[in-house]
Amino acid sequence: MPSVHPLHAAHPGPYMSKRRPQAETGVAADHTTAIFAAELILLLFFGRLIGEGMARIGQPAIFGQLLAGVLLGPSIFGAVLPELRHMVFPETPALKSMIDAVSQIGILLLLLLTGMETNLALVNRKRRAVISTSLFGIAVPFICGVALAYALPAELIPSTATRLVTALFLGTALSISSVKIVAMVLMEIGAIRRDLGQLILATAILDDSLAWIIIAIISGIAAYGAVNFEHVGMSIGLTALFLAVSLTIGKRAVARIIVWCNDNLATEVPVISAILLIMLTMSLTTELIGVHSALGAFVAGILIGQSPILSEHIESQLRGFIIAFFSPVFFAVAGLGMDLRTLLDPALLGFTLAVILIASIGKFLGALAGGMLGGLNWLESLALATGLNARGSTEVIIATIGLSMGALSNQLYTMIVAMAVVTTMAMPPTLRWMMGRVPLRDEELKRLEKEEAEETESVPRMERALVYVDGSANGGLTAIVAGLFAARQGVLTTVLEIPREEGDKTPGRTRLMEAANAALQEVPAQSEKEAPAPPKPPIEQLVQARAAQAEDTIGKEAAKGYSIAFVGIGQPISTTAPRFEEPLQALIAAFDGPVAILLNGGRYETASTVPLNILVPTGGSADARLATEIALTLAAASRGTLTALHVFDPREDTLLLRGRARRQGISVLVEAHRLGKRSGVAVKGLTATSRQPETEIRRVARRGRYDLVVLGTALRHGETKFLGPRTLGLVQSLRTPVLLIAR
Repeated sequence: MPSVHPLHAAHPGPYMSKRRPQAETGVAADHTTAIFAAELILLLFFGRLIGEGMARIGQPAIFGQLLAGVLLGPSIFGAVLPELRHMVFPETPALKSMIDAVSQIGILLLLLLTGMETNLALVNRKRRAVISTSLFGIAVPFICGVALAYALPAELIPSTATRLVTALFLGTALSISSVKIVAMVLMEIGAIRRDLGQLILATAILDDSLAWIIIAIISGIAAYGAVNFEHVGMSIGLTALFLAVSLTIGKRAVARIIVWCNDNLATEVPVISAILLIMLTMSLTTELIGVHSALGAFVAGILIGQSPILSEHIESQLRGFIIAFFSPVFFAVAGLGMDLRTLLDPALLGFTLAVILIASIGKFLGALAGGMLGGLNWLESLALATGLNARGSTEVIIATIGLSMGALSNQLYTMIVAMAVVTTMAMPPTLRWMMGRVPLRDEELKRLEKEEAEETESVPRMERALVYVDGSANGGLTAIVAGLFAARQGVLTTVLEIPREEGDKTPGRTRLMEAANAALQEVPAQSEKEAPAPPKPPIEQLVQARAAQAEDTIGKEAAKGYSIAFVGIGQPISTTAPRFEEPLQALIAAFDGPVAILLNGGRYETASTVPLNILVPTGGSADARLATEIALTLAAASRGTLTALHVFDPREDTLLLRGRARRQGISVLVEAHRLGKRSGVAVKGLTATSRQPETEIRRVARRGRYDLVVLGTALRHGETKFLGPRTLGLVQSLRTPVLLIAR
């Protein structure tokens, strides 16, 4: 089924201009709505069903969705039951506009999702190899595709007057790799973390980014029907301006919009609504400056993906919304436009094979040459060229845009989609074979082991921190600790300051910023072989502060999606009962994550720039593991040291339990050493044997002159959450400042 350009989709067909009786119009409208619903039901049902089948045999689900469209199109459904197909998919302007509108929204949302998964730091890691491979991998098949377009007979070209636009679309479709398909295949074969896998993915990201810039420029050419250098120059200039503004001012604006919506709007899923509005606004902007709206949606995805609080929960909601409905509908509609009967013509079949061969050989040779020029060896270049020879969803979207603009005929559209399917299905087995022949280097093996170990950590997944402080000594030290944590992890941090008296200025944010800036000085440069970290905004953009006024402020603030809360108030624990004082009790009741509570802060008298000597009692529990992670983060940020203490219980010193207990204790200390090595922190291990671990912790803390003890504990549950008696007795007896990690 041919598509309709989105700018013209809303215009009524000629027959709709005639007035009809009211009753007849109502019946027609109801009939149109019913047919539209039936179309969506068929597209969704068969798209998901066949997509599930493709996924079970190791192929991308989008191929099943495409095949669903082919099944429901003229190739099969139309050939077997032509009258019934015409009844379900009638060639009426109203229905075509409705289904095309859903498809066009699907394009924008899929590009939004692609942009959100784009890691620009990955492209920057090995710029030379990525840029040379991408440019050569695009240029060679692009030139071949343009030459092929001029060799095609006139009946395959929508208009000989616009053959240049057709040639440019065909060249682009033959030259771009699909980052979504490449990423999925790399994950499927277990190569996504390898150096070469990351290089393949980075090149595909650059390919995709260049693709939408090229499509935007071609769309500008198509709008005027010929090459107008003034208009082309204007399109390129406005596109460059749009990208420059988006990646600078726009990046900060998008982050602030998302944070503001998350923190201030009371309606359900406000961040999802904000993301959709941002995407549509940027798509409209690119459309207004004369380039395709696809570029706006893709760039919006990049900016949204770099938001400091785009949590996994919000991203999964958006992804589910897109994958469940718009993706199967879009790809099924794309399949409807394919008519495989055209391939029964020997000449058209020959041209289709030519398109597949030119796309495969051109991309392979171009990427191979680019890899060799980029400093890769022969085997690495071969694997890189093999991995980039997958088109998938990107080519389907490009072909759909070209068809909707009238730049591609139905026959060319079918050829391009067939090429996308064949190249993508051939890529996984060939890439798996090639990757098995590229040996792992020693540094790559160490990095892979490190990343595998980091998957079990909690601190790297934290995105936001809440800091709740007053003007007490506890509040001052908490601000320092939270500043070190914010600088090390790059998390968005909100400081709630509680004045002790009217007019008292709590220096919470000031001390936090001082500690954070001190931690950011002399940060060791990242190794070229390490996996690229996402770019972190400046600390000034990450920290916001405001005074806590109303009694319920802390409860409301805690519900805004924080990963961890740091609390520094004068009297956190009641002196008469094993419970927390208000408003800390309200925070713990409302907060699901870990709460870091500072005690004995008055005993800390050194400056925030002094390295911290930290003691952390270890154990096999998740709470002790989290305390160790946080302690290492603080030690690394302050360039301090860490002592891990493990206390063995003598009651386990039986023949049966001794070996097990000793192995567990030693493994805990070994793990602490491994974590410290990855963090660049010197870790000292201590062991002791006692029936009362609190006594040994107290003794070691007193003798070691530590600046801070980080202690993990699980809260007891009753009418309220409270500390267990042993933990309470320990923290009350320690003279050293204590950071209690409670959850």
